[in-house]
Parts: sequence; C-alpha cells; structure tokens
Amino acid sequence: MFLGMHRNGGSVPEFVGDVFRSPSLGKASNAMTQEKPRFKNYLAGVSTGQMRMVVQTVVGLWLVPFTLHYLDREKYAIFSLTLSVFTWLGLLDFGITAGLRVQAARLTGQPDKEAMSRLASSAFFAQCAVVVAVLAVGGVIGAGFAHFFAVRPELRQEATWVFLLTVLGAAMSVGSQTFSALLIAHQQVHVDNLIGLLLVLIRTVLTVVLLKWGWGLYSLAVAHVAARGVTAVFAVVRTYRTIPGLQIRYRLASWGVLKGTANLGVWFTLGSVAAIFIGSLDSAVTAKVVSLEMVTTLALTSRLYDPVGGLVFVITETARPMLGQMLGQNKMVEALAAYRRLFAMSTGLAVVFSLAVWAGNCAFVNRWVGAANYGGLTLDLVVALNLIMHMWVMPSRAVLSANLELRPQCLARLFEGALNLGLSIVFGLWLGVVGVMLATLLAGLLCSMWYLPYLTARMFNRPFLKFIWEDVAPIAQLLMLLCPLALLARVLAQSLTGYAGAFVGCALTGGAGLVLLWFIVCDEALRAQYSPRWIYEQKLVPRFRSLVANLNY
Repeated sequence: MFLGMHRNGGSVPEFVGDVFRSPSLGKASNAMTQEKPRFKNYLAGVSTGQMRMVVQTVVGLWLVPFTLHYLDREKYAIFSLTLSVFTWLGLLDFGITAGLRVQAARLTGQPDKEAMSRLASSAFFAQCAVVVAVLAVGGVIGAGFAHFFAVRPELRQEATWVFLLTVLGAAMSVGSQTFSALLIAHQQVHVDNLIGLLLVLIRTVLTVVLLKWGWGLYSLAVAHVAARGVTAVFAVVRTYRTIPGLQIRYRLASWGVLKGTANLGVWFTLGSVAAIFIGSLDSAVTAKVVSLEMVTTLALTSRLYDPVGGLVFVITETARPMLGQMLGQNKMVEALAAYRRLFAMSTGLAVVFSLAVWAGNCAFVNRWVGAANYGGLTLDLVVALNLIMHMWVMPSRAVLSANLELRPQCLARLFEGALNLGLSIVFGLWLGVVGVMLATLLAGLLCSMWYLPYLTARMFNRPFLKFIWEDVAPIAQLLMLLCPLALLARVLAQSLTGYAGAFVGCALTGGAGLVLLWFIVCDEALRAQYSPRWIYEQKLVPRFRSLVANLNY
C-alpha cells in the first residue's frame, strides 16, 4: 500500500501540510509550484485508491451471498484458506519489491536511466527465481493441504487442484511486482489502482459465469488466475510506456545492486512476517483448532471491518513520504506536530468507524448471508477492538519507518506475532473462534500498543508517560462517550432488522462519533482552519471565481 511518493526538496504539498503540520510552520514558497504535478499525482492516487476500495467492497458484499448460493460453507472456507497461504508465499519475495520501491523512488528525481535499468533488471531476475521458488514450495504445500486442514475425503482432490491454481496466481503476482513497484515509484499509483480495478472486474465476471456453468469451487480459482495473468500484462505494458528508455536485460542485472535492495528489504520482510502472525493467521488457527466452517463465520462476521480499516489505513500510509521528508531535514518539531495529528485522526476515526460497524453489523450480516453465518455479539466486539488496536500502532510504525528505525519495531512485532500464535492456539481450544481473536487483542496490548509509542517518544526525546497520555486522553474521552451511544444504536438496529436497521445503527453511531471526534479529538487550530466559514472563504469562493474567469476568457 505504499504510495511511493518521491520528494526531491521543496515544501510539503498543500493538502498534506494543511492537515498534518503545525499551524505555526513556514509559509508557502515558490517551490510550491514545483510540487503541483506531484500533488496532482498524489490526489489521483488517493482518489483512485478510494474508488478501488469502494468497488472491491461493494462487489465483495454482493459476490459472497451469490457464491454461497452455489458453494457450501466448507468449500468457501477452502478457498479462503488458499488465499491465506497465498499471503505466506508472497514472503518468498524477501522484501525485494519493497526495497525496489524505495530505491526507484529516489532515482525518479535523477535523469539516470541506466541506473534505473540496472535496478529494475536486478530486481526482475531475482523475482524470476522467486517465481520458481513459489511454484516449488506451493507444490509441496499443496500435496498436504487437504489433509492438514482435515478436508472431507470427497473434496480433497478438488481442494488440492484449487490450491495449486492459487499458487499459479501467486507466481504471476510475484513475477509482475517489479513493474507494479516501478509504477508506484514514478507516482503512477492511480495507474496501479486502475489495473487493480480491472482485476476486480475480470475476476468478478469470470466467477459469476463459471459458477453458473457449474464449475463449483474451481470457478473462484480459475477466475483468480485469469485476472492475475491479464493484469500482469497490463502492468508490464504501462511500465514501459511510463518510463521511456527503461531496459530490463540480464546483462544489466547486478549482484551488488540486488544486495543493496535486499539489505533494505529484509526488514520489510520481517515486518510482513510479523503482520501475518498478528493479523492473518486467524483463519488458519480457527480451521485447525476450532472447525473449518467457523472460518466462514469469522470471515463473514468481520467482512465490513476490512474496508473500514482500509480507509483509515490510507490516512497513515499517505503520510509516510511527508514524515520521511521532515525527518530527513531534521525538522523534529514539525514531524512531532504531524505525528500528533496523524495519531488523533487515524485512531479517532478507527474508534468511530469500528463502533459504527459494530452497531449495525448483526442486522447487516443476518440479512446479508443469514443468521447462521454471524458469530455473535462477543466475536463482533472483539473484532471491532482488534481494528482499533491495529490502527493505534500505525502512526508509530509510520514515523519510525520514516526515520529508518526498522529493527526495534520489527523485532517487537515478531515477538508479538509469536505470542499471538501461542495464545491463539490456547484460547482457541478454550473459547473457540472468540478466543482466537481475543488472543490477537491481548498480544497487541502486551506488546505493540505500548512499546511502539515508547520508541516514538524516545525518538522525539519526550517523557514516555506524558507523551502517551497526551495522545490517549482525547481518544479515551471519545470511547467513553461513544460506547453507550453505539450500544443503544445496536439495540435499535436489531429491532428494525435488515439493511434498514444496519444503516440506522451505523449512521447514528458514525454521525455522533464524527461530531465527538471534531470537538474532542481535533485541536482548536484544526477546527478553526477547517470550519465551514474557512472552507467557504478559502476554498469554494476562489475556485468559483477562477471558474468564472476561465469561462469569460
């Protein structure tokens, strides 16, 4: 999800600076004009990214009940598990893609096509070797996949072939990552997002057609592979059109260049391993220690939380380049002010959106896929708290990574992941799927939720307790005021039932939460700057006058 926005001097773009920097920071300079193309690409990336997320959410919500009409819960769970393994196979990339994004972004400000070609060639041929490894490892795992997850005998052959097809899709994805990374590094995030939209379209159409033709579980796997293949070709073609003079040749590949990329990427890989242990093992552990069908229950109960988390996640990810620029210029005061607002906005919105989904989720899931697929109030609440926990640590992860402090946070996250795995097994055997999710929350409370803010406070040379209290106090107030409202909205939503009840529960909680967020979490300077009057006078009126002037001209 890195936007890969490269900065080569100049000031922070207007929108990002307005939201995150301190009101006392310097005024705009002539360098601002040099940021306009960069800012336009940034806006294009953000807008298409949000559009892609909305489309994926809407299509996914429609496609799940359609798919369950043709597949039983166990077959659907099999495909969900194959996608979880797909995430693990991506780790064989060893951080090459992440390292390529960072290094290529730095090179975009220099007219050195030869260096860019050497970097791209080194990464591409290394990833060709990774593709072979993915196919080999995936083939070995596929041989025992159906037996490991105790798939019923009559489904084992089908499950094995579906898994192997998914491995083929993973190999295609890894093989095209060089081109996707180059697009992002050259601020063509909007192009990458449009290619992602094409993937969703192809996969959806093929899934519907093949299910209607009676292909069963194979429909999902075949659609997945076909969509990956077509979009990989589009990514390659677009990359060569975006970067004139780019050459990817074996003779240009360099072990020295690859080593530099790998040294940077290894910490990204460790971070990805930790993220999988923390957030992506729930399905696998549930399948192993609870039951295969409960994987479907967990996936459907938590389905609405995924896009909500993605929307909040974008706020932090898009700020990474800005934080890197400030810290690279040793502007610690400005970086601290940006971090403060980043934490307030992302964590505050996570609280509001999580409780809003929780208020309407029961009514929604019961109407969407039936009450049998809803995991209950406790599971719903623990999933909501998990989302808040994950968003809580994101600002610290962003600012620490921007300051190249990767090692301590990665080691801490790895410890949390190992603790999460152990607790998930113990709690899962004891409390079922609720225990699996509760273990993730507990591991976060014991590790990242205090340690990453501690590292951030140390980086800014601030007393830890005072530092974290200044962040936590407004969020705690927001939680205390919004929780009773969310509970009342949930009761109302369940009494109304159906989509109408879900909408009322989510809307009441979300609306009240946004009002409380505005007055409790947002500071006075931000409220003054983005008041309705300010927006009217500083944004709408100038743009209207400019439009009229252009029409008269």
